[in-house]
Amino acid sequence: MTTASSERRTIRVGLVGAGYMAKTHTLGYRNAGLIYGADVPKVELVAVCDLTEELARAGADRWGWGDATADWRRITQGEDIDLVDVVTPNDAHAEVAIDAALHGKHVICEKPLATRLDDVYAMCDAVAAAGVTHQTGFYYRLWPAVQEARRLIDAGRIGSIRHVRGRFFQDYASQESFPFSWRFDRAAAGAGALGDIGSHILDLVRFLGGDIARIAAQGRTLVPVRPDARGGGERQVDVDDLYSMLLQFESGASGSVEASWAATGHKCDLGFEVIGDRGAIQFTWERSNELRFYSEEDAEAERGFRTVLIGGVHPNAAPFWFAPGQGLGYGDAFTMGIGAMLRGLADGEPVRPDFHDGARAAELVDAALRAHAAGGWVDVARREVPA
Repeated sequence: MTTASSERRTIRVGLVGAGYMAKTHTLGYRNAGLIYGADVPKVELVAVCDLTEELARAGADRWGWGDATADWRRITQGEDIDLVDVVTPNDAHAEVAIDAALHGKHVICEKPLATRLDDVYAMCDAVAAAGVTHQTGFYYRLWPAVQEARRLIDAGRIGSIRHVRGRFFQDYASQESFPFSWRFDRAAAGAGALGDIGSHILDLVRFLGGDIARIAAQGRTLVPVRPDARGGGERQVDVDDLYSMLLQFESGASGSVEASWAATGHKCDLGFEVIGDRGAIQFTWERSNELRFYSEEDAEAERGFRTVLIGGVHPNAAPFWFAPGQGLGYGDAFTMGIGAMLRGLADGEPVRPDFHDGARAAELVDAALRAHAAGGWVDVARREVPA
């Protein structure tokens, strides 16, 4: 593992997957040096892989990767690769990440870590045994407004947490005309909106409110059949479009979480509210450069939610644009996440969010699926994973 020193060697990266998320991760690698300067090592974009060499080459040419291949083992076992970044469909995550760890590569993996909890644990075991650095792509938790919410909670500004509400609503798949893809196939995805965008908000709710002990949940498939854009005809959907969950935190607080990619009218409404006995915090990604804060310490006649415009005084924002209100965007979240990984590799320090955080989120998804099947409350099955 790289240790802190005045010499920061170049990190050679291989990317497995050349689809939509490949663009955002490439942006992070390209911008990290510009934003963080000497705090991060230089990066070499060595190779990208996809299902066919044609797809891989198209991605490599578009985003500036050196080599293209249809064999992911060229990435996980390549002697010219230090860091493997996995952005494939969910069912391929475990095999690729585990092989990368077995060959001494550091690993970034998109969420959810895997389609089965046993595979998630196997990934955690593999990176621990290999002693490599690992990261799960829960980059929303690094966002300045979210980090400021955590700072306010840790500083006691809202007192003891009583209740946490979370949601991730999108509407891109709300209509029956939206075509079938691997995300609507349980074998490839593991779960629908619950696992895809739900894992993000479950991670944030846990990040802000602490670990969750029990869950009750109900899932619904709102559009059971979708057109098959590739083969013609229609395909049956066997995953959820909507999940509603009730939570019991280990602290004694209560909570609720909703996730849907078919929530008409909501574009990217990842939001939360944390209610304490002395204050409260509200956030939505649709106004991602704002945080709303209420404090019982204000004079009674002046109490109400205030809007805090995010700027350089807030966590993780200063390297970008310092003045409040100038605004950060979606792509900047990937620069923050990949920048954190690169700093960790340079300094020999652990990186968060890591595979352990990915495992905790996977356990919550698993509990929600079991609670839906049982029709009532279930305990969250939690296995300690090695450091």
